[in-house]
Amino acid sequence: MTGRSRGSRSTGPLYGRLLVISLVSVSVFMVAVSPIALDLFGGSANSWARRGNIGQTYGAAAALLSVLALGGVAVSLVLQARESKANREHASRLIHTDLLKMAMDDPAYLECWGPYSSATDPVTQRQAMYVNLILSYWESRWELGQFSEVHLREAAAHMFRATPGRNFWADNRALRIDTSESRRARMFHQILDEEYLRALTPGPSPATDTS
Repeated sequence: MTGRSRGSRSTGPLYGRLLVISLVSVSVFMVAVSPIALDLFGGSANSWARRGNIGQTYGAAAALLSVLALGGVAVSLVLQARESKANREHASRLIHTDLLKMAMDDPAYLECWGPYSSATDPVTQRQAMYVNLILSYWESRWELGQFSEVHLREAAAHMFRATPGRNFWADNRALRIDTSESRRARMFHQILDEEYLRALTPGPSPATDTS
């Protein structure tokens, strides 16, 4: 039960599509007006044979523009696919978050999840669910580049000073690390694990342990 919610949609794909559209438009315009531009070299403006002969000198440039246009379309399709996938994942995370909140508020729903942590009392299980939501929020910001490594380490070190955070990570660290789906996700969980082990080494401080 370690779903992770994703943050707000990034505006990067939108800017990417606008850039691609602009590039394709400029390329098409240049190809369209190139025969007329050839008239600036002098000679009969109505001589298409002459235009054809001169056109051979910039055939490579026209081919390059066509390749750029096709490349722009391909990039646009890739960006759209990534954005669509991110939107689907975001909707799935929101549903999972709502289900967790319902379980935290009602013991009857909490029992439906089964043992959520090594502890059996409802309070500790709700704390584990809440820690899971916190880590999911951190991971969403981390994936969007809004959470630096320094900030993540500081936040994790602070969380692991308290018992609920340490208990949750002790129960779920292996599962979260093994199910990381990307290099960035693996780095995220590696940082958490390093801070968890660092918190265990000197022993938790009684002054900061809030549980």
